[in-house]
Amino acid sequence: MTVENYPEEPLALSAPLAREIAPGHCYTDPASGENCAWSHGFWQYLRLFDFITTPRDHAGFYRAALGPMIAAGKRRVLISGTADYAMLHCLRWVFEEHKVAPEITVLDICATPLRLNEWYAARHGLAVRAVRSDILDFTQASPYDMICTHSFFGRFTPEERPKLVQRWHDLLRPGGRVVTVNRIRPEAPERVGFTPEQAADLRQRVLAAAAAAQDRIDVAPEVIAEMAEEYAGAKQVTHPVRSVAELEALFGQAGFRLEPVKVEPVGPRSTRTPKGPTMSGAANYAQIVAIRD
Repeated sequence: MTVENYPEEPLALSAPLAREIAPGHCYTDPASGENCAWSHGFWQYLRLFDFITTPRDHAGFYRAALGPMIAAGKRRVLISGTADYAMLHCLRWVFEEHKVAPEITVLDICATPLRLNEWYAARHGLAVRAVRSDILDFTQASPYDMICTHSFFGRFTPEERPKLVQRWHDLLRPGGRVVTVNRIRPEAPERVGFTPEQAADLRQRVLAAAAAAQDRIDVAPEVIAEMAEEYAGAKQVTHPVRSVAELEALFGQAGFRLEPVKVEPVGPRSTRTPKGPTMSGAANYAQIVAIRD
């Protein structure tokens, strides 16, 4: 549910920044020794080329879901996991419509998106607290009014998700809300990655998009294409949510009351859009408002 007056994001500026800082800031998995620079260093270029689904695609939903809380004087928001500043940008837009300042904490296990959020906040005069932590381990003495995220369940296995939703419950005050969206893939396997054909297609489409946008990017198109190859090469994996019923059970078991869950499609940006995990395609997204009683 996009909106006509949604403001543009400074992607041409943040893409080179993310590519520069990711190697030195990204989280290193203690078990594998690998870090996520392959993702966070490339993500802004995918957004610059308009290839992926972001909070912008659901801006109308976030505005409608958060507006009553803001109008009632609620200000404390936790962004629970983020690839960049897209969720912060959406929240800024919603709060500015109400002419009030939010109190936002941005939480992520990786420092790269946190640095991007701090950069964005400084550009727009926002007071943002950036915290590097796994959400499953995060605690906070003062509860939040709202928790916002976008397509976050795919980062967790089905076995981990009950702990995630319970953590959200514990971090909210009574009456607080989780506001999020997540793609629904009824026929998907437990793990979804790029097929070899999709990976090759992504590289070619990124190369073409980078060549067409040479005046807006800071490196040769071949460099961006190599980043696309690494991104798709068996590393970008998501754990699909298969049904609304699965989400309803998760939130119900954690003590939430759900508003009726709507499912709406998000179409591809254009015929140029690649196929594969995280790409903008003909997909259905569940819109979730969960209330802690």
